[in-house]
Amino acid sequence: MQVTKPLAIFGFHFCTTIFIGLSAYGVLRYLNEGIQQTDSLVAAGSYAAVLLASIAGIAFFGREADRRRSEEVQKQDPAAVLPKKKRKG
Repeated sequence: MQVTKPLAIFGFHFCTTIFIGLSAYGVLRYLNEGIQQTDSLVAAGSYAAVLLASIAGIAFFGREADRRRSEEVQKQDPAAVLPKKKRKG
């Protein structure tokens, strides 16, 4: 599945934000309540599922953004990609 570069960048940033937010929530919750907190199996499972989905989204959208970037570089003139030599003078 191919996505456009702006959508790939947006998806990467969105998934990264979700991952960081859920990670911070988990750390803050642990610091406030400690290890003795009790969650239902559904709550813990959904939390883990969203974390795993955000990691998969980061990998997918990051790869797609890299592909679009490499396609743009391949379309450019090879002389434009290489830096110009410095002149001695």
